[in-house]
Amino acid sequence: MLRSDFTPDEHKAAAAEIKALADEMRSTVTTSDALVAKAIRDTSYDADDRIALARIGGVLKYLERSLEEFITVGETTLAAAQAGKREEARQTSLGFARFAQAFGPDLSQIRHDLSDLTSRSTNTVLGRQRLNAYLSFALFVAACALGLGISAVGSTRVVAGLRQLVASTRAVEVGGDVQPVSIRTRDEVGELAQAFNRMLEELRERDRLKDTFGKFLDPRLVSRLIASGADQAERRNLSIFFSDIKHFTGISEQLTAGTIVNLLNEYFGTIANVIHANRGIIDKYIGDAVMAFWVAPFSAGDDHARDACCAALAQQQAVAVLRSRLPEITGMRRNAPELVIRMGIATGDAVVGTIGSEAARSYTVIGDSVNLASRLEGLNKVYGTLILISEETYRLAQADIEARELDFITVAGKTEPVRIYELMAPAGQLEPAQSELREKFAAVLVAYRKQDWDGALAAIEECLQIAPDDGPAQALLQRIGLLRSDPPGPAWDGIWHHLKK
Repeated sequence: MLRSDFTPDEHKAAAAEIKALADEMRSTVTTSDALVAKAIRDTSYDADDRIALARIGGVLKYLERSLEEFITVGETTLAAAQAGKREEARQTSLGFARFAQAFGPDLSQIRHDLSDLTSRSTNTVLGRQRLNAYLSFALFVAACALGLGISAVGSTRVVAGLRQLVASTRAVEVGGDVQPVSIRTRDEVGELAQAFNRMLEELRERDRLKDTFGKFLDPRLVSRLIASGADQAERRNLSIFFSDIKHFTGISEQLTAGTIVNLLNEYFGTIANVIHANRGIIDKYIGDAVMAFWVAPFSAGDDHARDACCAALAQQQAVAVLRSRLPEITGMRRNAPELVIRMGIATGDAVVGTIGSEAARSYTVIGDSVNLASRLEGLNKVYGTLILISEETYRLAQADIEARELDFITVAGKTEPVRIYELMAPAGQLEPAQSELREKFAAVLVAYRKQDWDGALAAIEECLQIAPDDGPAQALLQRIGLLRSDPPGPAWDGIWHHLKK
């Protein structure tokens, strides 16, 4: 129902409000029409959506045409009301009825269509988003798989390279034949492989040096000299060994030069194996003589004396086997030379190390013990023995050997007396006759040192009954004859002075 009591200001405000509303409606319809037209032209929309938009566009065109008439009816009605023409205003307002279809069901249909279109668009967008999400996830999985594959290939190559390095390092550790590792990458593993190959080449060069100089110097000494340097010398307690072939000059006169060399090579090879097997070090070959020594760390602690004695006894056994091959070696089926080896062992302090000039050096031992061992080897000629050892050697090795005391002497070039012993056998392997001979000879020494010449001669006779060719008994027999003719006097200390080397 129209009011009749509007004031002029209220009429003016209502007119302004209606005008603003009309302008807004015009703008909305124009904008909507433009947007719908643009959407219809957009080919990204599917056919159904574009048809729906065209239908909405047609309705908007109709609304746009009806809107001006609708606004005119409203303005006419408002003007009649402002003029006080109430009945005219009422009659004019009845004109709104013909717009009921346009602004009622038609507008509702537009809203419904827009709602459906929006739902479909939203679902399409959501579908595309889900597709994008699926594609992104699939790409992520593919990228991960590709990355993991590349990483697996790279790590496999790295691990393979490291495993090859570990296997080669272990082979080097156990002394196996090792080939240079292949360098497959330029990373840290590749640099490590290069370093390993350089190390391998240095080790091979060192092995070549050891092989070459090992023919001139014991390989164990070569290893120590390479590791610690050539300039080294120290005073150590050790055992020194000398050996010589009995009557070698006479033997060499029977043989050609080639046969002599062949015989010496066989002999040196035989005894070298025995010395090395008993932890000894061959110092040098001097003609037919051999010099060797035993020292820590090759012989542990004081075992050097025992090792030297065991090596001497083993050499005598090896020479006995070699003696049976002399006809084959020398080519002399008859009257083959006799191969007898005399040995001397002394134990004591000596200097061991590299000795010589700047131009030529030798790894050897020097000292009184060396001289004593050499003298003992020569004294075998006097006592008719094969192996003589010093008192200190016997003291350290007595639990492992069988020996008998022979004399209390000074050797040429020394004033300090030393007891000497004949090395007879390994511990527990002395034959009954040898054991009895040792006991009888001990009685000889007791009587001899008391200047009881008759008692000593009687004991010597018993020794010769056991072993007619016993050298020590025969040597003392001759000496007692000299002492009887020229008695040493009551102050005699039992020491016999050997003045010849």
